[in-house]
Amino acid sequence: MDGQNFNNDVQNYTAPSQDGNNNTNVLAILSLVAGILSIIMACCVTWVGIILGIAGIILAIFANKQGKTGLATAGMICSIIGIVIAVLMIILVIILGVGLGLTGFNLG
Repeated sequence: MDGQNFNNDVQNYTAPSQDGNNNTNVLAILSLVAGILSIIMACCVTWVGIILGIAGIILAIFANKQGKTGLATAGMICSIIGIVIAVLMIILVIILGVGLGLTGFNLG
């Protein structure tokens, strides 16, 4: 080579310092996961959706007591939506069941 030293232009890299405040609340994450699962399960197995929704609300309340975070709020909202969908599915099944029973619909 022509005698150039490329090592002089290299800057020392230092990792950014982390404060102690960036700790993610595990309860908030669990609340969000339970809320999302409650929405999914509300359409398939309604009682599981209701149980997961209640668990998500409880986890969100405890997570908010430790420090209000957006994850806990999102978990609370998803859990409430999951419970509402599950209750609506139960009502829909009851209405359809009664309606089909009154019309004399026979499955067999």
